[in-house]
Amino acid sequence: MTRSESARDLARQLGAVFVGDAYDSPPDPLDSAILFAPVGDLVPVALRALDRGGTLAIAGIHLSDIPPLNYAADLFFERQLRSVTANTRADGEDFWSLAAEIPLAPTTTAYPLGEADRALRDLAGDRITGAAVLKV
Repeated sequence: MTRSESARDLARQLGAVFVGDAYDSPPDPLDSAILFAPVGDLVPVALRALDRGGTLAIAGIHLSDIPPLNYAADLFFERQLRSVTANTRADGEDFWSLAAEIPLAPTTTAYPLGEADRALRDLAGDRITGAAVLKV
């Protein structure tokens, strides 16, 4: 689920079972969800998409303010809200081991390190599908 139509197109091409706008409800309640977008307004939306006992992880470095939550609609039934502050080198190594076992097809746009500012502007302007990568 994403705000970007080009990212939704990419998800369809990669065989996603469900593709929707970031504010849509998924067809089935989720066991867990990860919010990468720095958009606090999406926190209640994502919490409401969770099944009983589900966990929402906020994985961004920055997040705009979260609007007031409604306990019954957003948190009841043991829903959990977690923040993620950092990943360790061991986390990365574990990820690469798992990634070798499953079919991943990352989509990236490479920028020279000296063009990091342009990469950030392109990300903010929704001109990148997938991830921006800085090359040394």
